Amino acid sequence: MAPVLGETYSNPFQLDQEWEDYGIGDPYILRYDGKYYLYCSTKDRRVGIKAWSSDDLVNWRYEGLVTEEPVSEGAYAPEVVYWNGSFYMYTSPAGKGHYVLQSDKPTGPFVKKTDNLGLTIDGSVFIDDDGQWTFTHAKNGGIMAAPMSDPYTIGTGKQLNTTSLGHWTEGSMIIKRNGRYFMTYTGNHVFSRGYRVNYGVNRESPVGTYTIPENNPILISTDKDFNGLGHSSTVLGPDMDSYYIVYHNLVGVSAEGPPVRRMNLDRLVFNGDKMSVLGPTYGSQQEAPRMPLFRDALGAPPSEERWERMSGAGGGRMLELLLTRELTDSRYTAEYNFTLADSGKSGSASSLEAIFAYEDQENYRSARVDGGKMELVLIDCVNGVETSVAAQPLPEGTDLTKLHTIRVQSDSSGTMLYWDGLLRIEQTGMAAKPGRIGYGWPQGADPELRYTAFSNEAGGSSDRNTIKPLPGSIEAVHGIPEGSPAVRQGITPDGSDAVVLSGKGDGITYPVNVRQDGTYLLSVSVAKSSAGSTLVVETEGVTKKVKLEASYFVEDGEWTKVPLGQFELKQGTGWLSLRRDKGEIALRYAEASLTVPVPEESVIKPTQVGILNRFGGDSGWTDYTVSFEVTMKQQTTEETAVLVRTTNESDHKDQVKDGFMGYELAFRSDRVVLKRISYEKSSVLDFASLPFAPGQTRRMTVKLEGAAIAIFADESSQPLLRWTDSNGFLRGRVGLKGVSTVWSVSPLTVTAPQ
Repeated sequence: MAPVLGETYSNPFQLDQEWEDYGIGDPYILRYDGKYYLYCSTKDRRVGIKAWSSDDLVNWRYEGLVTEEPVSEGAYAPEVVYWNGSFYMYTSPAGKGHYVLQSDKPTGPFVKKTDNLGLTIDGSVFIDDDGQWTFTHAKNGGIMAAPMSDPYTIGTGKQLNTTSLGHWTEGSMIIKRNGRYFMTYTGNHVFSRGYRVNYGVNRESPVGTYTIPENNPILISTDKDFNGLGHSSTVLGPDMDSYYIVYHNLVGVSAEGPPVRRMNLDRLVFNGDKMSVLGPTYGSQQEAPRMPLFRDALGAPPSEERWERMSGAGGGRMLELLLTRELTDSRYTAEYNFTLADSGKSGSASSLEAIFAYEDQENYRSARVDGGKMELVLIDCVNGVETSVAAQPLPEGTDLTKLHTIRVQSDSSGTMLYWDGLLRIEQTGMAAKPGRIGYGWPQGADPELRYTAFSNEAGGSSDRNTIKPLPGSIEAVHGIPEGSPAVRQGITPDGSDAVVLSGKGDGITYPVNVRQDGTYLLSVSVAKSSAGSTLVVETEGVTKKVKLEASYFVEDGEWTKVPLGQFELKQGTGWLSLRRDKGEIALRYAEASLTVPVPEESVIKPTQVGILNRFGGDSGWTDYTVSFEVTMKQQTTEETAVLVRTTNESDHKDQVKDGFMGYELAFRSDRVVLKRISYEKSSVLDFASLPFAPGQTRRMTVKLEGAAIAIFADESSQPLLRWTDSNGFLRGRVGLKGVSTVWSVSPLTVTAPQ
């Protein structure tokens, strides 16, 4: 039976009361008390900031203008942080420096609290587990980061390493997941089709040295109807385990000139140091964010059908207990939102128990808020004996009369307690126990209980369970295991985990959602040690055995992306399985790309996209041969280039000149150079001697087969150069680079493989 999507949504969104002739640009989503609040940039020369609210990230209600302060005219990229009872908004009106506004509600009214703080545009706040605030913002050529001493005061900043897209870089945001800092950022120009999102990862500090993984950019599309993807933000999903990325795309031209912007939402997934987007998706129905198994706003007297109220002992005190009737599984994330009354009203220091794993009055666990000591304490009660497992102070200045959130994450690896989104206690080895969740408080106290929920997901388990959109890339660890495959850490170059299939019956199956009928090229990143093994691919009821020949792999690398062949996939949900047949196979990820047949022969004079770089053919072409003549008219130090396997081409004056992803074959007077281009990231793969005399014409042939590129000159049957790319571009069209008066290149003849 095919997987069931359930509730669905489709990108891009179009919301009620968007800015007319502008749409939603630079979207930012705040999660607060179980609800979501969306803010976006204000159309130029208009005053006020609009907001929407949602319970599920899909269905949005317009909340009106949350501020009408004069400084909100043309307010760019407003972001809102909740902390200790206040909502702080950071925005840069018309891009002329930042202001901080404050409100007691997420829907305002927000009031200006600072003068202009400067710091260009696109300010974003990250609060680390130790309570340290960091402010990041845009800078020409990178992202700046500065410490904050309070919500209104920003210290001296420094430029972060490598967080640059080669030109103007903006739209930064930091989140922390599984002990890693992930920063997303956008460039080069908001009106460029190649506006895109990259990310960096850091294990030590939000302002330290970031590594830029090879799967960048994580969001890009230059399609006619869906391009200019960028200025993203990231938010925790309703199940409290998943993450989603929200961003805008460009559409047409507004009456005032600039493109209109539309909002989009896609799923983020994580694998060690690697972060990926399941997308970008557009124009097709996708699985909506999954809701918690249990949720209740608790704004009214608790329902007796869902809650049980009783009295019980705890910590030497008699407590009032409120417990769910529904039990968690043996893996779960639970969330508790509450405010505590002033201690003077109850005659004792405010305290509260966020209870989980409740079996009976003698066996339970809790996250105890000790208002006297201002501590968060992890309690484990077994057979009536309470043990204080760990304790950490609450953040400095915590006001317990304001709304606070405790989140408990518990699975087989341990239990973690979060306070207002900050990880305060991590107890490895304290494996999850199933049970009820709820609250306990001293008799006579009067806490205000708010949104409460749990889901049976924790530690990224939802990344494995979500339905994966195709075309796209899927991490091996995010499949459903068959047999006894092993997860291996520390063996991949990008810090991700791999899956090893070594036993009889070992395999991985993925629930997938195919965007459209078509022929798809399936490929996998596999370890060189897998050479000679046989992998079985099953999809749409078709089974194919693929031997991983040694010739498929790079000679000097441990991992290679290997094509498995083309498969017919039908629109809608289904299953994709990868199983071991012979040998041992180590897998990092799988990819599925929509293809188009290569004509038997076609002559192409590239003209599309721009003046500097021109393209022709189809981005869905896979293996093909390109033949052409290149002539050096006179001695020169200039070069010319032919482009192959190119996708995501863009041309804009305010972006890097090489606005595409693919390969460049550059000709100089004495050599030919093979380069790999991915916008700002350009690397020389190899070169070979190929001397030209003035006026000389040479006939070139380039054969692209799988991850291998072979280049031949004149009538030679021996390649001048042969290269296998470990992370190869496996499809794309052809093109020419540059305009030269001393070089000429004939039209390109493209033929299908024989």
